[in-house]
Amino acid sequence: MDDFTPYIVLITGTTPYIWELAAIKLKMKELLEKYANDSFGNLEIPETDEKKQQLAREVFGKNLVSVLDGWLEIAFDFVDNPEPKEPFQRENEFSRRDKAFRENFKNLDSQTKEKIKELISDTATGILFSTLVSFDQFDYGQLKITLSPKTIDNLDEEWIITDEDIDLHDELDGWVENYSKQVKNKAT
Repeated sequence: MDDFTPYIVLITGTTPYIWELAAIKLKMKELLEKYANDSFGNLEIPETDEKKQQLAREVFGKNLVSVLDGWLEIAFDFVDNPEPKEPFQRENEFSRRDKAFRENFKNLDSQTKEKIKELISDTATGILFSTLVSFDQFDYGQLKITLSPKTIDNLDEEWIITDEDIDLHDELDGWVENYSKQVKNKAT
C-alpha cells in the first residue's frame, strides 16, 4: 500500500482498524501539506498520477469542509449570540431575519443551544454526504469531476477527482476530521 492510499470507511469496530484509519487520515493531510503549502493556492506537482488524484481529492474535500464550516459558523453565531458582531447600517429583510433568529434563540438554555447546533451540524453534514453519494451514484452516467491545478509554472494538466472505484462520500468523514473547525461530532 502506498503511503497516501485513500481509505475506504468500513465499520468493523476493531481497535487496530481505527488506528490504521487514523494513520491514513493523517497521511492524507500530510500529502496536502506537502504539495499545497503555497499561500496563493498554487500546487506542487506530485510524481505519479495516483498521487495527483489523491491530492486533487484532498483539496476538493478540504474546500467542501471549508464551505461547510463557513455556513455552520453563521448558524452557530445566530444560536450563541443575541446581537450580531457588527450592527446593521439600515433595516432590511436580512437585518429583520437576523433579529428574528437571535431573539428566538437568546432565551434558550445552553444545553438546548448545544442540541440545536448539533442538529444543524448533523443536517448540514448529512446534506453534503448525500450530495457526494449522488455524485458517486449519478443516475445519468459516470459523473467526472477534475481539477486543473493552479501551479507556479502554469502547467496545463487535469487531475481526476472522481473515480469509479473510490467513492467521494466515503472520504467525507476523513475530510471533516482533518479540516473542520466547526463539526464537533466528527462522524457522518
